[in-house]
Amino acid sequence: MDPAAISVRRDGPVRILVTRLRYLGDVILTTPVIDALGECFPGAEIWYMAEPPYSSILENHPGLTGVIEVGKGIASMLSTIRKIRKLGFAAAVDLFYNPRSANILRFSGIPVRIGGGRKWRGRIYTDVFEPDSNIRSAISHHLAALEILGCASSERRPRVFLSEDELVSGRSTVDSAFGGAAPDRTVVFHAGGTWPAKRWPAFSFASLARVVIERFDSRSLLVTGPGEELLSEQVVSESAGSAAALPPMPIREAAAAIAACDALVSNDGGVMHTGVALGVPTVGIFGPTEPDIWFPYSGMGPYEVITRNEACAPCHLHECGDMKCLEKISVDEVAEGLGRVTGW
Repeated sequence: MDPAAISVRRDGPVRILVTRLRYLGDVILTTPVIDALGECFPGAEIWYMAEPPYSSILENHPGLTGVIEVGKGIASMLSTIRKIRKLGFAAAVDLFYNPRSANILRFSGIPVRIGGGRKWRGRIYTDVFEPDSNIRSAISHHLAALEILGCASSERRPRVFLSEDELVSGRSTVDSAFGGAAPDRTVVFHAGGTWPAKRWPAFSFASLARVVIERFDSRSLLVTGPGEELLSEQVVSESAGSAAALPPMPIREAAAAIAACDALVSNDGGVMHTGVALGVPTVGIFGPTEPDIWFPYSGMGPYEVITRNEACAPCHLHECGDMKCLEKISVDEVAEGLGRVTGW
């Protein structure tokens, strides 16, 4: 489709809607699409639809005109459909293509609706994108959807934007975690994760905190997700005073704390993608999932993945009785990766 075909569809500003309803890392991985659409359709309004709390990570994005939050339940869905109809979008790109997002777009009257062909949902969209089977990177997979609009775009780093006030608050949060003044160097850890099978052992993070202070003269700080309080406490306790922990906090506050640190070591998940999107030197630890899909950051900056490529991987299990893919990753391997991304 010629990009001009979108721009002449209606009077007034051209509006394009992008959607990936959830989760944190998945939403962040779609942000290159925002930039690519802005380049392809100069002057167009680019909007994004997502569920809270994940929608908050898109605040302050300079490529977005607005963010539409859709909550749970039929009432929120109907309210969202009315809002989209009122805005009058020329096209929508669904990067989640689950039943909820597909039907919201279907009943919103958007003339061009692009989505994946999974199951019956492909019949709801006006155009279905099928990326080349050789495409592995999640970023390239998302960008391939734009080819239907005539937009050619190269892979690029995701981006998250914080205000100056948020950055100041993040520095204050880190200072307070260390009793009022943060050390000269701080490495932030995320030892949690939605899937237990994606978590490097807590004792390994505790050992890493001890190595980091000895090798790099850096203290360690843990960000804590909901329900991960005991895990963070365990790491702090076993670190022999080398680490501190933050309590669970809203997504943007946690992002601001990450931005105030010098580097991030994280299990595969949303926090890891947040660090990369903020430009923080990041080491990602991978076990049962595929780095070539979910860590497509090689060559984009100071980002490195540590994985063992066991014969049983990728298994994509949420829980596993044999965690050798993660347990065999040594503390020294991760510390060496940290040294490479930071130059310490």
